[in-house]
Amino acid sequence: MSEPAGRAGASKRAEEAGEAWTARAEPWLATLLRTLVYLITAAVVAFPLAVPEGVLGATIGATLGATIGALLARSALRLHVILAVALGVLALTSLLGAAFVSSAIVAGALGPSLALRLGDLLSLLGFAMGASIALRAASMRHRSLAILEVVVVALGFASLVASHRNGAIHRPYAIADPILTRGGDPSVAILVIGAMAVVVIGMLLLSERSLLRSMTHVVLVFALLFVVLLTTHLAGLPPPPPANDGLALRDDTSEGGGGGGSSGQRGDGSGAPDFQDEYDQSGARSPVAIVLLHDDYSPPSGQYYFRQGAFSRFNGRRLVRAEQAGVDEDVAPGFPSRSTPIPGAPEAGRFRTTVETTVGLLADHPRPFGLESPILFLPATNPDASRFRRVFRVRSASLTADEWSLVGRAPFDPSWSPEVRELYTRGPDDPRYRELAERTIHDLPDELRDDPYVRALAVTSWLSEHGTYSLRSRHAQAADPTADFLFGDLTGYCVHFAHATVFLLRALGLPARVATGYLVPESSRRGGSAILVSGSSSHAWPEVYLEGVGWVIVDVAPQRALDAPPGEPDEELQQVLAELLRGNRIIPDDGSSPPTPLTELARDLRRMLTSLAALVLLALLALLYVAKLYRRLAPRFVRSPALARVSLREALDRLAELGIVREDGESRERFAERERARLPSLATLSRLAEAARYGGALPSDLVAQTRRARASLARERAGVAPRWRLWLAVIDPFSWLRTR
Repeated sequence: MSEPAGRAGASKRAEEAGEAWTARAEPWLATLLRTLVYLITAAVVAFPLAVPEGVLGATIGATLGATIGALLARSALRLHVILAVALGVLALTSLLGAAFVSSAIVAGALGPSLALRLGDLLSLLGFAMGASIALRAASMRHRSLAILEVVVVALGFASLVASHRNGAIHRPYAIADPILTRGGDPSVAILVIGAMAVVVIGMLLLSERSLLRSMTHVVLVFALLFVVLLTTHLAGLPPPPPANDGLALRDDTSEGGGGGGSSGQRGDGSGAPDFQDEYDQSGARSPVAIVLLHDDYSPPSGQYYFRQGAFSRFNGRRLVRAEQAGVDEDVAPGFPSRSTPIPGAPEAGRFRTTVETTVGLLADHPRPFGLESPILFLPATNPDASRFRRVFRVRSASLTADEWSLVGRAPFDPSWSPEVRELYTRGPDDPRYRELAERTIHDLPDELRDDPYVRALAVTSWLSEHGTYSLRSRHAQAADPTADFLFGDLTGYCVHFAHATVFLLRALGLPARVATGYLVPESSRRGGSAILVSGSSSHAWPEVYLEGVGWVIVDVAPQRALDAPPGEPDEELQQVLAELLRGNRIIPDDGSSPPTPLTELARDLRRMLTSLAALVLLALLALLYVAKLYRRLAPRFVRSPALARVSLREALDRLAELGIVREDGESRERFAERERARLPSLATLSRLAEAARYGGALPSDLVAQTRRARASLARERAGVAPRWRLWLAVIDPFSWLRTR
C-alpha cells in the first residue's frame, strides 16, 4: 500500500472512531429523555390520524426505533447501512400491515374490524420505528443533524393544532368536540398542548452530564409551565387583536389632518378611515364578533351592514368625525351600561322594520356596532367572560323598502339647520368632481334626472362599472388621495370608493357621508340565526340621506377586482360561537344546578392537576422501562473492551431482579466470590470487566470469553429462581435501580 493510501485509510479509521466516540459520549439521561421525546411525538402525530390501536403502534414503534437507533449508532455499522436497515423495517411492517387489511384469510379469521385495526397498528409501528431508527442514528453520528429532531417535534405538535388558527376554537375536532360538548373551552387544551411541546423540545435539548442537574431542570420546566397554565386560566385566555373596524383607522379630527397611510391612532378617538398604500389584510380572517338575530330579517340588498362609525366633516383631505351638535347623532357614543336610545335614529314604519340582535365581541372594539340604523343599545349578560370581551343587545330600524319605493323622496331633514346642511354637502373645491358627477347622471331619463336617490344610484353604478377593486393601490401620498384615485387609475379599495361616492354626491348637492363597520353577505347565515363577523368583513361605504327614510346605504360593487374576495365564514365555528353566546351548557342529569364559576374553576384545576400528575407518572414509568431496555440490550451492540463492562452491568441488573444484590460496602469482586457456589460464571465476568476498566492484561479472545461467561451465567441464573419469578422480573421497571 502506498503512503498516501495508508494515510487516507488511517484518516478514515480515525473519522469512524470519532463518530463512534461521539455516539458513546451521550449521557444516559439524555438518551432516555430523547427516547421519551420520540414516544410522545409519535403519539401526537398519530392521534388525529389513526384509531387507538394505530396510536399505540406508533408509540411502540417510536420507542423501539429510538432505542435501536441509539444502539446501532454506537456500533461499527456505517450510517448508510443503518439507514438501509431503517428502510427495510419500514417496508417489511408496511407489507405486513397491508396483508392484514387486504387478506381475506386474515379478515375471515379475525373479523374485518379487528383486521383493519391490527393493520393500522403494524403500519404505524413500522413507519414510526423506521423513521425513528434513521433519525436517531443520524443525529447521534452527526450532531449537526440533531436539529432535525427539533424540527420533527415542532412540526408534529404544530400539525396537531394547526387547524386552530384564525380563531377556529372548534378545531381540531378530536380535541375540541369532547370539550365543547361538556361546556368547556378548547383553547385551554391548546395551551396545554403548546406547553407539552415546550417541555418535549426542552427535554430534547437537555444534555447535562450531571443526573441531579438534569432532573432539576426537568422539574423546573414542569413547574414553570404549570404556573403559566394556571395563571393563564385565571386571568383569561389571550384575546384576538383589537379590531377598530379592520381599516387601520386613525383618530384625527384636526383640520388638514391625516397623513399618508399611517395606521397609528391619535387624537380624540374619531377613528376616521384613512388611505393606505399596499393595504395588508393578513390575519384578518380571525373572528371578531358573533351576532344573533332574534328576528328573521332579510335585507333588500342581500347584505348585512353593521354600522360602527360615521364620518361627515371634510377636513381638506378626507372625512372625519364631526363634533358639531345635530350631526351624526345616530351613532352610539360608547358601550351601554343601561338602556341607551339613539336620538338621531330613524323610526320603524313604512320603510323600516324593527330587528333585535345580540352581539358578542370576541376582540376589543372602541365602540359598539349594530345592524343598519341602530335605535337602542342595551347591556347584556356575558355567558362566557373568558371568550367574549363584551356582550350587548341592539334594536335596529332596518331598511325593508326596495329601490323603487325610495324614488321620489326628498333629500335633507327639514329640522336641519343651514350649518348642518352645509356640513353634509361640503366637499373638495376641485371642479372635476362636479364635472364627473354631471357626466354620471347625463344619460338618466328626464323624469328621473333630478331624483336624489336615482342620482345616487347613477353615481354608484358608474363607479361599479369603471372602478377596479384592489388592496394594492397607491394613492395615499397624494395631496388629495380621492382625486388621485377617481381621476387616475380608478383602482382602490372600499375607503377610496366610499370617499369618491360621497364627494360626487355632495358635488350634486346631496347630503352624504362615509360609514364604517362590517359587511357580511346574507348567504353566510346558511339559514341560521347567527352571523360570524371577521376582520376581513370590515368595510367602509357611502350613505345618502332621504327625508322620512333616514340614512340609506348606496354602496359600490366594483365589477373588476384584482384581489380575491374573502372566503365564507366557517359554518361550524359560527354555530359553536353562537351556542357559546346563547349560554348553552350541558345540564347535569341528576337535576342539580349548573356549576358556578368557582366550582368550574375548581373542577378545571382538579382536572389539570390530575392530567399533569398522570403525565408525569407515565413519563417516569416510560423512562424506567427505556433505561432497563437500554441496559439489557447494550451488550449486543457494544464492541471490545467495553463489552465486558456492560455485560457485567447487565448481569448485575438481572440478579437484582431476583433480589441478589451486593451488600453495603461490598465490592463486586467480593460479591462474585460470595456467590461463587451457585453463580460461578459471575466471578469470571467480574474479572474480565475489572481488567477492561482499569487497563489490566486483556486476553486476545476477550469478546469470546465474555460471551461464554454471559451464556453460562444466564443458565446458572435460571437455576436459582422459579420460572414465575423470572417472568415477573421482566415486567419490573425498578429492578435496575437496585443494582450496586
